[in-house]
Formats: sequence, C-alpha cells, structure tokens
Amino acid sequence: MTKKENIKRKIGEAAMQCFSRYGLEKTTLDDIAKGVGLKKSSLYYYYKNKEDIFVELGIEEGEKYISLLQEKTIQKKGVDKQVWFYMHSRFEYYKNILNMNRVSPETLNKILPRFFELYDAMMKREKKFLAALIQKAIEAKEINNCDAKEVASVLINISDALKHSVEQKAILQGNMHVDYTKSIADMKQLISLIFIGLKCNLHD
Repeated sequence: MTKKENIKRKIGEAAMQCFSRYGLEKTTLDDIAKGVGLKKSSLYYYYKNKEDIFVELGIEEGEKYISLLQEKTIQKKGVDKQVWFYMHSRFEYYKNILNMNRVSPETLNKILPRFFELYDAMMKREKKFLAALIQKAIEAKEINNCDAKEVASVLINISDALKHSVEQKAILQGNMHVDYTKSIADMKQLISLIFIGLKCNLHD
C-alpha cells in the first residue's frame, strides 16, 4: 500500500465514524480531518468535499456487500428465488446507506452523478453474476432458453431506474427519508412476470 493509499484509508475510517455519529449533513471536513490528525486543507489533496468521500466509501462498502450477497444468493433454491433475493437485498442495502447516514434531498441530488460514475464497473459485475445464474438454470432446464445476458441487463437496469425514480421524487418533494416500498413491490412483480414467461410450457 502506498503512502497515499494508506492516508486515504485512514480518511475513510475517520469519515465512516463521523457519518455514523453525526450523519452526512452534520459532518464537516474539520471533523474528518481531526479524526485522521490532518489539517482540513490537507484533505483537499485527496478529495474535493465530504460528499466525494461518502460516495467513494459507499462504492467500496457496496462492492464488499455485493460479494457477500452473491455468496448467499447461490445458496437459495430456484433461480427465481435467487434473483428475487438478490434484487431485494440490494434495494435494502441502498435504502439503509442513505437513510442511516441521514442524507438530505439536496445532498442526494449532488452525489448521484458521482455515484453513477463510480458504480458502472460494479453494475457490470452484477449483470455478469445474474447472467450466470440464469444460464445455469437454462442448462438445468429449470427455465426456457433465453438470452441470459439480456435478461440480467433488463433486471439491473429496471431495478436501478425504479431506485433512481423514487430518489428523484424524494429530492423534488424535499423528503429526508427515501421510501423504496413501492419500487421493491414493482421489482417483485417484474421478476414474477419474467419467470412466469420463462417457465411457460416448460414441460409440455
């Protein structure tokens, strides 16, 4: 680990403690700098603002969470149950990240572009994982033949569109709490319809 990487790690640890204690809104760069033993001005060498720290940490934690989630997902029986468990769990993760750290609508609007910029690589990894699950189910004749990669892409893209839609609604309405209940229900319905179709006339 380089000196820069080591300092960024310490900044991340200090920031996580501050975000957990005060929430993103009330955390200042001074708080984070004190936790690392640096001057506030020194943080600007590594990050533009506290929101950049939050997003980068969120992506790093998200990658760890996704790895664990994928391990749990493959233990479920049935591809439809696997896919629902995976999609529902990732919704819950994002909900907890935003609401536990008390992210305001204004800040949410500010961090989303940076989040999507960093999220691209993880999204490709998620699509690859779901495609592998679906392909395995095809080979086991659990579902009809289909383009596994395309189905995986649709699932992730629509899930993220539903998530983004409710986040934008919260921003426009000025709500501090992002309610994903309807989006999760819509996602469950979509998955149900997809797998009804993929199992249709399977054993005729």
